[in-house]
Order: sequence, then C-alpha cells, then structure tokens
Amino acid sequence: MCAIRFVYSHILYGKRVKLLVYCSFILLKILFEHSKKCLRSDFLRGKEPFIMKKTVCVIFGGASSEYEVSLMSSASIIRNLDTEKFDILTLGITKDGRWLLYSGAVENIENNTWMNSETARPAFISPDKATNGLVVLNADGSYTVLKVDVLFPVLHGKNGEDGTIQGLFKLSGIPYVGCGTLASAVCMDKTVTHTLLSAANIEQAHYLWFYADRYFADGEKIRNKIAARLNFPVFVKPANAGSSVGVSKVTAPEKLDAAIRLAAENDTKVVVEEGIVGQEVECAVLGNRGKSVASPVGEIGCGCRILRL
Repeated sequence: MCAIRFVYSHILYGKRVKLLVYCSFILLKILFEHSKKCLRSDFLRGKEPFIMKKTVCVIFGGASSEYEVSLMSSASIIRNLDTEKFDILTLGITKDGRWLLYSGAVENIENNTWMNSETARPAFISPDKATNGLVVLNADGSYTVLKVDVLFPVLHGKNGEDGTIQGLFKLSGIPYVGCGTLASAVCMDKTVTHTLLSAANIEQAHYLWFYADRYFADGEKIRNKIAARLNFPVFVKPANAGSSVGVSKVTAPEKLDAAIRLAAENDTKVVVEEGIVGQEVECAVLGNRGKSVASPVGEIGCGCRILRL
C-alpha cells in the first residue's frame, strides 16, 4: 500500500522522470533477486528471451578405498557437463574426510593435487532445508551459502554408494542424482543383496558369508565349510566394497586364507561366491516413480582373466 501511495503521489505531482527511475530500479531488483545468474550470450544476441542456468554440485573423492577411482570418474563428468546449461560447483572430500569447495583446474583433480589449491575452501552441505545449499566457510570466520539445484555425487565405495551420504542429501532437501538411501545400502552390502535375491527366488551364484572376526577365531572350520559347499574357483571379496578392491580369485582351498585376510582388510564381513563361467553384460536404468528408461545392453571387452576397475 505504501508503494502504491508513493507512485500515485509522484504521478499527481507530475514527476514522471522520477517515477520512471523508481520503476526501473524495482524491475532490476526483481530480476536480480529471482535470477542471480548472468544472461546467456544467446540472449544478448536476441536468440532466447531469458534462461536461468541450474547449479549442479559435483561431489568427488571420498573417505573410501575407492577415492582414486572417483577422481577419474568425476573429472570425466565435469568435462562433459554442458556449461551453457549448468553452473558447476565442485565439492571434494579428501581421503581423511575433509570437505573442500574447489574451483581450480580439472587436471588437478585427476592428479590428486586439488586440495592444495588456493581455491580450496572448507564447505559442507547443510542438512537444514531452510538453508538448501552449500555452506562455505570464509577465512574471517563468516560463512556464505551457495544455492544448489542438484547434487551429483561421483563417489565410489563406502560413504559414497552405501546410503550414508544419500541420507544427508535427503535431509538437505536438495534433489540428487543416483539411488536413494535404501537402494544404495542394499546394493552396497553384498550379504543383504544376496539375501534379498534369495527371498525373491532370483537365480544367483552360490555363496556364503561370514564375519571376519569369526574367521580369525576359527579359520579352519570356515575354510572347510567353503570347500564343502562351493565349487572352485571361487571369488573372495569384502561385503562392502567395489571397483574390485580386496577381491581375489581362488582356485584351490589352500589359497583361501590369504584371500580372506585381504578381503577382511576392507570390511568386517567377507563374501565367498562360486565362480561362473559365462558372458557378463550390463544395463543401466534411469527413472524414478514414473517411466523408466533402460540403456542398451553393454559388455566390457577385456582379454584379462579378472577385470579390475
């Protein structure tokens, strides 16, 4: 009401120039508050009326044994994101768990020197939905909030694919790429995956699993059980790991001990699966509650005996 009276009074007194300046100021303020983005070059050339770019935060690294794999994956994704459509933030997590907003060259992510850059600043995703963004800590003790439209985790293994960080995303209220908390946890823990597949009567490799501490208490008993139940060769692996970390192919019972000890270095649970001679293919599925889209079926060409990613 005050603004209406203000404008009306200026009209009455004939101060049309001041009114025009005032209205222009209000218009600019509205545009600034709603966009806070630069106009695209296409708009300046008259091709498009106005487009706001979405802010995508790519999260890489992670406190995981698969940290190095994440660096390679994230560098590839960052290079291929369309900067005409997206503003890109890169949030790195060091192997010891420090979170840093990084804005330097992608090459430094690949060679693992990114955390030493002057551009790296402490930052974290706020679980407070009212914040709805990235909290960046400044040198003077203050902080800045950067709004984020989509979180894109490119994290492998523990603390990245096991539902841990997905729970944080859920609390933050920010949309994110990938599986939800439950699906991530189920797919990461091979003992849970096997149990659910068995309950659904879905065919799978014969297997057994055990806690590592039980093996160290009575290893001979467990090795005998493996030899009695499974045909060799078998694959011994940590229950919660990926990218072939801690995985061994065992061709004879006497080689089990070393393989089990290696797997136990990466998780408290160990899975032993019977080897299957066959063709391995993969298919990605994208979708939420609505229509799902499946990718073409793919196969990794490899002349090696064991594919290690």
